Amino acid sequence: MIIKYMPEDFVVQEVLVTDHSPQYSGQGYMLLTLEKKGYSTFNAIQNTESWFGISDVEAAGLKDSDGVTSQKISVPICHKDMLDRIDTFNQENSGAEKFIHLAFLGYVNEPLRPARLEGNVFRLRLRGMEASRAESWLSKQIYTLVYPNYFDKQRFGVPGYKKTTHLIGEALYNKDYKTAYEHLLQSGTREASLPFDGDYEGFFEQIDKRVRGFYDSALYSWDFNSRLGDLLEEAGPVRTVKDEGIAFRMPAEKRTMAGLMAEEFPEERMGSFRVKTLEQSVPRKLLVTTNVNFLGCGQDEFHPGASVLTVSFFLPMGAYATMAMKQLDIFL
Repeated sequence: MIIKYMPEDFVVQEVLVTDHSPQYSGQGYMLLTLEKKGYSTFNAIQNTESWFGISDVEAAGLKDSDGVTSQKISVPICHKDMLDRIDTFNQENSGAEKFIHLAFLGYVNEPLRPARLEGNVFRLRLRGMEASRAESWLSKQIYTLVYPNYFDKQRFGVPGYKKTTHLIGEALYNKDYKTAYEHLLQSGTREASLPFDGDYEGFFEQIDKRVRGFYDSALYSWDFNSRLGDLLEEAGPVRTVKDEGIAFRMPAEKRTMAGLMAEEFPEERMGSFRVKTLEQSVPRKLLVTTNVNFLGCGQDEFHPGASVLTVSFFLPMGAYATMAMKQLDIFL
């Protein structure tokens, strides 16, 4: 099974709870839809801010670069004149390989925050499947999946590069700025190309605060994954799945997760790694439950003799669709 063979195979629609009005009546922010391909949320926001000459654009969630994604952003009302230039922005940032597209929705009283995000709806095309297996999955129509709420590899680096964001976060936490910089150079992110004058600590001061916070969050995520893996291994048989150098201890049987159904990591279990994160220190559930809908299958035009299967499902905030598919591949 191949996930994300091309960005169009991985379509994400954000589900966001926020009241907005099409009419301006003193609200402090504008609400826009940001659709993108080939950009992470961070990079799309940075590009948007740079193009319009603005700042303080906020998003409720993070979307990866290797998919076609749609989400909301908020912009301070003091930049209202940007609305006159959105069409030009969209034209200049369109393309087949990558694009950013903005659309005005209305006005809101507050900037977006992660707490406003309900989750995301995913529509995936799973490629390279044996025809008999794809047809077997399709015949189920719907499957209730429970799986470990790991942070997947996207949390730890950009596609095609060494996964180091958690190592950057750990070094920054320990105020070892030289080591943090060395890990950054291996990360493949645009921050690695920022000017460097030999002052390691000063270098990290120039990095966007949102990106800096992501390094802290990656450290938290790595620690969470490690502890969750330990719990699963204690509970029952696991199967180690490796993806771009990162190993995940996945339940080999459903019963492995039975004892963890209602648990979450309380504050004291995070120890010294508990830092301010993009999750704002909200406890994270150990398991996720979703209903996977099997929508259709056909020949895979990129893998002769194989089939492509289309699925859709909803996941709550912070849960990874790629992790759900890793588990589905084990159970079915």
